[in-house]
Amino acid sequence: MEFNEAQKQAIQHDKGPCMVIAGPGSGKTAVLTNRVKYLIEHLGVSPSDILVITFTKAAAVQMKARFSNISEGKGTAVTFGTFHAVFFTILKNAYNYSSRCIIKAQNQYNFVRDELCMLELEYDDETEAVNNVLSQISLVKNGQKDIDSYQAAGIPEGSFRRIYNRYMHMLTTKGLLDFDDMVIESLKLLKARADYRKAWQDKYRYILIDEFQDINKTQFEVICILADKYKNLFVVGDDDQSIYGFRGASPSIMFEFSRIYTDARKIYLDINYRSSANIVMTGRVIIEENQHRFAKDIRSSSVMGEPVNICEFLTYDDEQNYLVSELKRLNDSGVDYDDIAVLSRTNVVGDTFMTRAVTEGIPCVGSGKAQNLYDHWISKDIISYLNIAMGSCRRNDYLRVINKPMRYITRSYVTDPFDMQTLKSIYNCNEAMAGRINDFEMDMNMIKNMSPFAAINYIRKKIGYDRYIDEYIYEHRINREAIYGIISQLQNEALKYITIGEWMNGIARTDNDTNDEKEERGVHFITMHGSKGLEYRTVFVVDVCEGIIPYSKAVLDKQIEEERRLFYVAVTRAKEKLYLMYPKKRYNKDTACSRFLEDIITTTRYPLLRTILHTP
Repeated sequence: MEFNEAQKQAIQHDKGPCMVIAGPGSGKTAVLTNRVKYLIEHLGVSPSDILVITFTKAAAVQMKARFSNISEGKGTAVTFGTFHAVFFTILKNAYNYSSRCIIKAQNQYNFVRDELCMLELEYDDETEAVNNVLSQISLVKNGQKDIDSYQAAGIPEGSFRRIYNRYMHMLTTKGLLDFDDMVIESLKLLKARADYRKAWQDKYRYILIDEFQDINKTQFEVICILADKYKNLFVVGDDDQSIYGFRGASPSIMFEFSRIYTDARKIYLDINYRSSANIVMTGRVIIEENQHRFAKDIRSSSVMGEPVNICEFLTYDDEQNYLVSELKRLNDSGVDYDDIAVLSRTNVVGDTFMTRAVTEGIPCVGSGKAQNLYDHWISKDIISYLNIAMGSCRRNDYLRVINKPMRYITRSYVTDPFDMQTLKSIYNCNEAMAGRINDFEMDMNMIKNMSPFAAINYIRKKIGYDRYIDEYIYEHRINREAIYGIISQLQNEALKYITIGEWMNGIARTDNDTNDEKEERGVHFITMHGSKGLEYRTVFVVDVCEGIIPYSKAVLDKQIEEERRLFYVAVTRAKEKLYLMYPKKRYNKDTACSRFLEDIITTTRYPLLRTILHTP
């Protein structure tokens, strides 16, 4: 493999601190793996003295495999791991911890979900609400913030403090650690115990860190201690791609690196080998508006390529129609659906576009797996109704549908396992509520002997699920045709089965088949956050309008700068074709083109970088 001059300088760096500022598509993974090889083969460093830290287990596995390929299997003693894996090893040796001491992610999720349920808080998307709370718990812990003065976002402050304190109490009483505790406890140990500090500093004489812009304050403190003896700290990152502020990451830590290590070498990888010149220049127009960043001269190694498509639509429906038709046209012209990504600011926005694509028969991959009919929340609601009719006592089934349509049943009264008699006893003095519960029980008894198709009709018309759907469409301003298209597809599937039991078995087989597939293919629907580190021949960024990009909750200058970095990450995922799309109206309300997109439209620096499509 041929390397440019900057890449060679990074690979061949000898001793001392070094920060490599690596723009999108600049070959940072190749630099990291080849640097490890260079340390061993040219500088005589023992493989066991080298630690390479990544942020995800998948990245660590991939980097180890790439290193193994270029080193012909030599250097197997090099440690490739995540921050949390490294910190847990430190604690395990000191306190004899085992994997049983780590709280499982699902248990974290369930705890916070149940706490939100107990508080009777209203939210549109359970997953988003739970993840928001978990992210803020992590932010408080890693940022070493005072919980009593912390200003929570997206949840009442009193509610967040209650959940935080109960979560911490639960960990303590059960003797469990979460990932944040691993970092915090490692920092305490290394500060307090000189013997452990010396042992770990001697163990890893060369430390390399990938995606350095994603590091938080506490992680950086631990790394500084580990590297303090030899100062052979080699970090690779891009301040322009720092997009995880909600986890405590900040590009300011990259500036802090230069202040702590005043003699650190700084190397810029500024050639993009991924994207066409027009896409690279579009990225520059976006990101150079930020004030707090390292100045860079990012350029493409490729040809100019096609102009970037900036697409304005009259309505939200027009935007969705265009996306579907363009996806089909690209596929007909030879572009594999798997080489296309549709990026959105939030899951809610992306799910709306994906629902439309699925109903049009386009294969789609979302949230890391192939999107099938039974993954949709409407399908899950109907299946929960059918599960209950067939005797399920699972709390999750009841929580999904107990108030769809609204029955005014308090969610915290839904026990695990669910007990109908207990619920009746709670409401036995309330005649109206008792009537609703009796009606629900009678409806479930009616359904259990029906055919699947008839059962869905009963749920929709007699129980009133269609009424709930209509209210949901009105409140959330979601495309009616797409939502009812899912229900129609579900009923068409139901016609294939005689009994509900047969259908449930068929769904289970479908899920197993999906899980067994090694590789899912289709158009990738991903959030902008989730797209980081990925690349596609063609990228669509949808709903690039004010209030969405940048997000309406971003008001401070530093928040707007992070939103701009997020948009920059999305744009630079594209290799050949890029579409930036926005409607003039969303759900009958006027919208404005994103200020970030306005920068591209009005620029005179690169007159060839765009084409404006006004699509009716």
